[in-house]
Amino acid sequence: MSFPLSATRRALAAGLALAAGLTALSGCGGDDSDDTAAPGSSTAAAASYPVTLTHKLGTAEVKAAPQRIVALSDADLDALLMLGVQPVGVAESSGPDGVTEWAKPLLTSKPTVLTAGDTGFDVEKIAALAPDLILAGGDYYIDDEYAKLSKLAPTTAYETTGAFEDPWQTTLKQVAKAVGQDAKATEVIADVEGKIAKAKADFPELAGKEFTLSQMWEAGSIGVLRSDKDAGVKMLNDFGMKLAPAVAGLKGDEFAVQLSLEKVAVLDANVTLIYYAEPSLQPTLEGNALFKGLASVKRGSYKALTAPQFSALRTPTPLSVQYIIANVLPVISTAAKAAS
Repeated sequence: MSFPLSATRRALAAGLALAAGLTALSGCGGDDSDDTAAPGSSTAAAASYPVTLTHKLGTAEVKAAPQRIVALSDADLDALLMLGVQPVGVAESSGPDGVTEWAKPLLTSKPTVLTAGDTGFDVEKIAALAPDLILAGGDYYIDDEYAKLSKLAPTTAYETTGAFEDPWQTTLKQVAKAVGQDAKATEVIADVEGKIAKAKADFPELAGKEFTLSQMWEAGSIGVLRSDKDAGVKMLNDFGMKLAPAVAGLKGDEFAVQLSLEKVAVLDANVTLIYYAEPSLQPTLEGNALFKGLASVKRGSYKALTAPQFSALRTPTPLSVQYIIANVLPVISTAAKAAS
């Protein structure tokens, strides 16, 4: 069956509190802001304003170079950081300080870390940051939040068919336009796409391999990605892999569905990838008779992912893609070779 809307988004959302499973953030970053956070770069200041950003929920009119930017997803934050601009507020994500390990080295300030609830972020906390731009191109909750956020400041949203379906290139170009860094975005895209192409060539065993990507957050059920529109699925497609037909054929309105363990056979594929929100869940599932009987388990092409590995796959960004190449593809490669 399909997840309830909030459960689906929170269960498999990149950057969401992994230690608490579906909803809470694993990071423990505080809410202290640093008003000395670097504003938009001099390049942005020299760019031509105003600019109009058109997206599926409306338009964002940025009248001048933004100085106080809030980024409500890893995709938006990483794009901003790759363009050399510092935020005053960020969405809490994986990592000990509420920031991913690949983004943290690029943060030169201490932004306020914002935690999402069932229907999104606390608008009052965002308002307290006095933002002049809110980046939400990769925000899971933007459909619920947009009306309120757009009253605070120009607010972006997804440009394709739904939340968390824009490729990282789209989000990067959207952010770049807002901060006057279009040329730099073009350079970043070319560089990262080159690294993806090289990785695809370096790991030929991934070509054509079918995969499933799941998260287990409680005993008795497991969430599995089912949509070929999902950003994480598209990322693995870029390396030559395909979403397993049994999973792609599952019915549902969301990008993932929740399965009882009686249906765990659906997870079997050339490569079976699972993230466990709690360490105790791994031996529970791996001890399940039906799970132990899966062909991928028997031949060694099932792999348990760490929190950073799963988070990186769930949110492809110009930064996390490079983490995937260095830290996730070797694990997937081992599984793929076992399936050959």
